[in-house]
Amino acid sequence: MNTKKWWGASLILALSMFGGIAHASDGDAAQLVERCRAAVTFSDPQAPDPVVAMNIGFCFGVMDGVRGANFYLRKAKSEVAFCEPAGLKNDDLAKAFVATVDKNPHLRELRGSLAALVALSSVFPCKSTK
Repeated sequence: MNTKKWWGASLILALSMFGGIAHASDGDAAQLVERCRAAVTFSDPQAPDPVVAMNIGFCFGVMDGVRGANFYLRKAKSEVAFCEPAGLKNDDLAKAFVATVDKNPHLRELRGSLAALVALSSVFPCKSTK
């Protein structure tokens, strides 16, 4: 197996492993925003450093967990936290999260997943049906 394929397989494994861990323990928003910043700024076609790969997986795991909770609320016919447009990906959520926390530094003091919900609800508000 050549080096690029090995790094690609390692990255996929790291992303899948740490995404699940991220959902279980997301830490505070200050940590999460830095992990998400690494995820959204990573554009080098070379394999990332293992720490960068973990941060990407952690960030996307939290974004996926927040998205999943919102999906569950929708299916349960409860009020949802945010209304994402069709075709949105986890990196779009991460970009919105990072930009919102950068503009609202007080969010860094919240729990990571709560800050993500607050940020995403401001970026992707639901239209009122009243």
